[in-house]
Amino acid sequence: MLQNIRIVLVETSHTGNMGSVARAMKTMGLTNLWLVNPLVKPDSQAIALAAGASDVIGNAQIVDTLDEALAGCSLVVGTSARSRTLPWPMLDPRECGLKSVAEGAACAGRTGLWPRTRWADQR
Repeated sequence: MLQNIRIVLVETSHTGNMGSVARAMKTMGLTNLWLVNPLVKPDSQAIALAAGASDVIGNAQIVDTLDEALAGCSLVVGTSARSRTLPWPMLDPRECGLKSVAEGAACAGRTGLWPRTRWADQR
């Protein structure tokens, strides 16, 4: 099931964030990192902060658009640290986890997760 989860970072501006995300992903058994139009390419700082997850950085898919990164995903979850008022359903982390497990059990589709607040603001 974990191989069906895709972590998507959009227009990342700090390579250290890529490395930190890769490290967190590997800790949780996730390996599918997608970078959408990164403002900087992964570098030595990304590898250093990946701390043992350089393979996740090395295998990251780099694409131009969010649509490309989410192609084939049957459930897409966006995250934000900010409080939001959006027209889409909003779930707390527990509800989101339950929905993800239920959806994953119902189909073999991929799940895409992307943490970026500006994209949600523009939608």
